Amino acid sequence: MEQITTYDKIVQWALNNPIISIIVVICTILIAIPQVRDGIVLIIRLFWPKNNQKEFVIEYADEIITFEEKLISQNFDIIKINVTTHVLGVRAEREWLNKKYPGYENNMQILTHIETKQGTRTFDILPIRNGNIKKDIYFDITDFFDGASVPNHKNVSEYAEAKINQIYQ
Repeated sequence: MEQITTYDKIVQWALNNPIISIIVVICTILIAIPQVRDGIVLIIRLFWPKNNQKEFVIEYADEIITFEEKLISQNFDIIKINVTTHVLGVRAEREWLNKKYPGYENNMQILTHIETKQGTRTFDILPIRNGNIKKDIYFDITDFFDGASVPNHKNVSEYAEAKINQIYQ
């Protein structure tokens, strides 16, 4: 005769109780939702690359601002902003956030420098909350971060020359 353990009794009771079974199934589904969503996003990006998707572009003061969504994940996003000046870059950060996470809340901003194979990259990190979503948004501001904007000690043509040298490295 087979001996029934306490564990077996608990499992049998849970399986025979439909309410407990339904609660377990619901909890399992809720736990799996973020992973399933991330998996679906990866599959969609595999079959429909970004160049087929409509990009978010801002046109302001004769400048076209574009964004490269390097990584969108459950806990953080990495976004590269293609803009020339710091003032427009900060504005672009807020507009991207309003488009992707309408109604978001943010009460702090962190400036950090991260070493990569391509050199040091400068990031604005904005921890946001949007409903139940909490995540950090890493904005790559390396291309336009000079402490503020077009430096006052240089004239615009020197600033443009420095940008040309960066572009044609």
